[in-house]
Amino acid sequence: MDRTTRGLLAGIIAGIAMNVWNLFDYYVFHITKIRFLDWLWVLLTLDKPENSLQSVIALIIQIIIWDGFLGVVFAHLLVMITSQGIVYKSTIYGLLLWFSFKVAVNFYRIPVLSGIQPFPGALSNLLAVILWGIILGLILKIFEKSNKGIGIIT
Repeated sequence: MDRTTRGLLAGIIAGIAMNVWNLFDYYVFHITKIRFLDWLWVLLTLDKPENSLQSVIALIIQIIIWDGFLGVVFAHLLVMITSQGIVYKSTIYGLLLWFSFKVAVNFYRIPVLSGIQPFPGALSNLLAVILWGIILGLILKIFEKSNKGIGIIT
């Protein structure tokens, strides 16, 4: 499996875990006020999804395209920063992305996304992003070990 495919799959798997956390928190605990899929839909349409179909489409795009793409970027960054301490580095990467996106959204005052989110929701989203980073690193580590075991050099 090449580096791009490993990054894509790791990003998607991590994205699924992150969204399970986020959706459980949104629908069961009612802590967070905005879902990650809302972020994607708002950035595309400047409004939250209006129905279940739009929510499902946003979720699929968010996981497969966005989280997968970010996994690919990290997998290729590993060429420059090495994979030693990969889980630590992937977690820091996730935190840097979260911080960058929050700053950009607030700086440009994007409707629905900018503004103050109550602390419990912000903390829950931060924990979801940390989960994404940890899982991204763990999956890439597993893929790296399996590639070395069968003699693939990428």
